[in-house]
Amino acid sequence: MLNLGKYERQYWQGVTFASGPDNALTEQAMYEYLAFMLRLYGAQPVAGMTHLHGKRGRAMVHIGAVDAPVTIEEITLAIDECVRLKQQELHVVGWEWEMGLAGANNEYRKGGLMQEEAKKKGLKLLMLQIPREVMEQQAVDKGDIQFFELAYLEVEIKRPKKLTAQVTLTDFVIPNTELIPEDVRSKVQKWSDYIDYWAVDWDFRDDTFMQGWVAYRTRQDRCLPLTTDPHTYEKPGKYRVLIKVIDIFGNDTSQAHNVEVK
Repeated sequence: MLNLGKYERQYWQGVTFASGPDNALTEQAMYEYLAFMLRLYGAQPVAGMTHLHGKRGRAMVHIGAVDAPVTIEEITLAIDECVRLKQQELHVVGWEWEMGLAGANNEYRKGGLMQEEAKKKGLKLLMLQIPREVMEQQAVDKGDIQFFELAYLEVEIKRPKKLTAQVTLTDFVIPNTELIPEDVRSKVQKWSDYIDYWAVDWDFRDDTFMQGWVAYRTRQDRCLPLTTDPHTYEKPGKYRVLIKVIDIFGNDTSQAHNVEVK
């Protein structure tokens, strides 16, 4: 299975909104896109803001672009605008996220690196994933769209022998487990039960994800390996390894690591 990512979203964008040449968003199409996303999230549009697009209850809302990851700078600008307006809560809703945005260490358990920075400024920050179901009209009509906070992923990369790398998942945490139906939670015995499948691109080049190894559950075998087979590179060098985890709700959590093999 190949996840087309932003290309699929760009096609959906062109069909759904009044886009210009090459599916680029016109000003009117951007307004329609933001209004659509705010409505799904249960927020109201706001005018006169630079980096804030709506408000949901007491929280200001920033909506990420269709074809680009939400960046640290983008969130920082939205935080600063909230601070200037003396707002106390910010929700950032995005399709993709800059690698390492949520933090690749135990700081995530304390709320994440960006959440910690926001907290220092007197602001509560939530980062939420836009689910793929947004592009399915039937799901939209039924009101089945759910936005989950970003999950925390921890991995270990070993080099068992020359020119070889091997990835092991060591932890995976889904925030807001109270939103998960009780019949699902009661079946979860360990953190890996939240993972449906995961894959690795051993030489990610900031483009389409190309899986070089994948593990998934089947109806007959519900076990999920948490360590990849060893991968051997053709030549020494520095490589970017991208690990992509899909949880049981269909949410995508990705993490990139720079690896040097000799």
